[in-house]
Amino acid sequence: MKYQLYHGDCLDIMPTLPAQSVDAIICDPPYGIDYQSARRTDKALWKPKILNDEIPFLGWGEHAFRLVKNAGCILVFYRWDVQQAFYDELLSANWIVKSQIVWNKVSHGMGDLGGEFAPLHENILFARKDTFRFPGARPKTILTHLKVMPENLMHPNEKPVSLVAQLVTKAPPGVICDPFMGSGTTGLACLRLKRDFIGIEKD
Repeated sequence: MKYQLYHGDCLDIMPTLPAQSVDAIICDPPYGIDYQSARRTDKALWKPKILNDEIPFLGWGEHAFRLVKNAGCILVFYRWDVQQAFYDELLSANWIVKSQIVWNKVSHGMGDLGGEFAPLHENILFARKDTFRFPGARPKTILTHLKVMPENLMHPNEKPVSLVAQLVTKAPPGVICDPFMGSGTTGLACLRLKRDFIGIEKD
């Protein structure tokens, strides 16, 4: 496999990459919830909050659309309360939004113990370009993977490699790009599956 990592803001770097040079984007942009786990055993090992997480981070959808080939797709992680922001981001960039995927985390989070349902899932928006077709069997909309436990987190919003690897297998063969690389989960999934990878991360 081949990989290229960029250290910088995706809004600066994505416009410099060639048009239609990647086959899929799998990303986890800042949701705008300013999240920080309180249960990391040794917080000296990580920066407790991610950059640009005060409001949903937008403005990248059109760059993503330009980068992806006509047979490509995009998968975007988000939380239920910011769905409209990311849905509109994709639509305004001419993506064809087709599915909402539910990630069942198996173990729920904390939150408001007396005033809300225990959060057991996160969501992923799936959108495609004109000629996209799944490689192999059509996937289902519920994916079950145990979340990364708080004591093992190296990043406050870290996703399990097994989950992202399953998404990679449903993307077209070729180059996967993650413009919000974080702890590098998408890159690790690509390494496991021998897929070419482009990653961008500011912090």
